[in-house]
Amino acid sequence: MFREVSTDPIRPFHIKNIIVNGVGVLSDSYNLYAISLVFFSITGYLHASAVDYSFLTASGYIGAGFGAILFGVIADRIGRKPMYGIDLALIFLGSAAQFFTTSYSFLFISRLIMGFGIGGDYVMSPVIMAENSNAKDRGKLMATTFSIMYLIGAVLAAFVVQVAGTFISPAEAWRVELAFGAVPALFVIYYRRKIPETYRFKTRVQGDSDSNFNVSVKPEKNIKLTKDRENYATRFLRSLPIILAGSVLWVLYDAYSSTFTIFGPITIAANLGLSPVGFTYVAVFLAGLPGTIISLLLIDRVGRKKLVVIGYLGVFVALLLYSILLVDPGIFGIPPSDEILGGFIGIAAALGMTFYMFNYLFSAVGPATIIGGTVIVPELIPTKVRASGQALNVFIDRIAAATVITLFPVLLSIVGLGFMIFVYALIAVGSSILLYYAFPEAKGKTLEELAREPTESNVSGGSGS
Repeated sequence: MFREVSTDPIRPFHIKNIIVNGVGVLSDSYNLYAISLVFFSITGYLHASAVDYSFLTASGYIGAGFGAILFGVIADRIGRKPMYGIDLALIFLGSAAQFFTTSYSFLFISRLIMGFGIGGDYVMSPVIMAENSNAKDRGKLMATTFSIMYLIGAVLAAFVVQVAGTFISPAEAWRVELAFGAVPALFVIYYRRKIPETYRFKTRVQGDSDSNFNVSVKPEKNIKLTKDRENYATRFLRSLPIILAGSVLWVLYDAYSSTFTIFGPITIAANLGLSPVGFTYVAVFLAGLPGTIISLLLIDRVGRKKLVVIGYLGVFVALLLYSILLVDPGIFGIPPSDEILGGFIGIAAALGMTFYMFNYLFSAVGPATIIGGTVIVPELIPTKVRASGQALNVFIDRIAAATVITLFPVLLSIVGLGFMIFVYALIAVGSSILLYYAFPEAKGKTLEELAREPTESNVSGGSGS
């Protein structure tokens, strides 16, 4: 039944899906990096403390958690298409509202609304991309939608901050910088509303046997379509172990990734003597982009599991070395003259930057692209509960990430950056073990094979349409 959607080569429809789906991720990335890059303006003009700032950043994650649940449940009940575009509308409203910020509370609520839309997008985009992709290229299509667009969002944030800071007064620049995240979302809302319902949802959930319905991929001829008649609750409960395991894997990844994304341009950059904008450019172009390209080239050849393990091995080594450098620079022969209050200079700074860039590179090769790109869970659970399962996955991760982000400044002041990075190195090891033993390899397999769904019933001849 799904032979065509699983074996078709990449075509213009897939490219359009990448762009239309990926703008939500771009908006998420933009907003995460933008609020990090304008940290000093926010804390200055709104008289917010570092803890206040952490809660402010966490608000987007909290909104995303609850937005994911609402969008996921509805998408499994009435379809992917009815909800698609509403998520971007919320991102647009929340992002644009930041321009009119007059108080800390107003900005908090604006980012909560924005986060609600982002949560919906983190459900809709990977589910739709997975259901519209062929088995041979599904990994690279899903990863491109998230990882490449995420990097574009980071660079766009740095560029807007740089331009706005040059031509607009500081009192207004940070508002423009935050609100600009609404622009990409605005241009794609219309096109999202035009994306047809996925073939898998129409057939497996709605049981629609009309071969002329408007779907992303035309069904094969002379095939008797079969509806999934398993009870929704039963399907969900059977999928719960893989959903929860995926959530743990994502939470562990975000425990270090989100804090690096948000506090890296502040804490790490200051420690290495770079400006937040300069740090973002260097990290993306020298590490994030090359690592992501490597991942896209290998994900459907080497497989998800091997790439994540290889990536995490590199992350572990890089972060372990960086942690040692921060705790005792003398081990690397760093002279005391290279240590100054709040960071490094000279050889110490160059060495620290090298370790951090290798961490970023290897993360992009595996965990950032595959785990952070939400590739795993949508591939492994049935169509009937795919959006709901992804929604629970997003909810657990976003709430956990909000907690970690809120606690990071407090933990940093207590144990120091060196110890925190050592903990992140250990997370890389634990995540590799969990992935290796808890998840099947999805390379080259259809969604129906992975979720153990029936793929076709009685077929009386016919060929793909």
